[in-house]
Amino acid sequence: MNNITKKIVILGVFVLAGTLIMLSTTEHELPPPETATLLSGGSPLPHVQLTDKMGRNFITSDLNGTFSFLFFGFTHCPDICPLTLNVLADLHRNWEIDDYAAPQVVFISVDSARDNPSKISDYLDNFNSNFQGLTGSPEELEPLLQSLGVIVHTDHQQDNQFYTVTHNPTIYVIGPDQKLTAVFSPPHEAQTISNDFLSIRQHYFKKSDDQTELSTS
Repeated sequence: MNNITKKIVILGVFVLAGTLIMLSTTEHELPPPETATLLSGGSPLPHVQLTDKMGRNFITSDLNGTFSFLFFGFTHCPDICPLTLNVLADLHRNWEIDDYAAPQVVFISVDSARDNPSKISDYLDNFNSNFQGLTGSPEELEPLLQSLGVIVHTDHQQDNQFYTVTHNPTIYVIGPDQKLTAVFSPPHEAQTISNDFLSIRQHYFKKSDDQTELSTS
């Protein structure tokens, strides 16, 4: 074997080794999302029965089998809610991935005194009529709020009609197993959320595969 042939063989070995390292890194060390915070572990959402925008019963277990973006707010919200829902509507409007659908958006009102199902339905029609809307009494919502760490404060110092509600501007990503998978903190931007969701989805299924391997080994 002459020197040129030896160099070609050695170069080929290095290229192959580099490729294998890259594949191994891609498989086992997925890059984190750009802005979202990944979460692991935890229990599924508590069993809570709410009312959807059509007036039907909705149980948190109905979120099983798909990714969901949960956002808590109220229809009289002057800024955070319409801004966030506009971003999520933009994400759905410009979704370009054919392999799977965009995560479903679930708007949960924390103002049951004013937000009945009909009002929530009309409100969501301004953004995307396919968005799910839920409501429930403070007592019904409390277990869900506690499990996700959602902080809600109603300002009762104003009159009964024009009071406001302070709430988290966070978007909560619920995995197909009904567990909190990641959170998006503001500011929210549609393209960034879309890109990060792909990373969140990869990490979710990678974790599921790892857990399956451990349980069968």
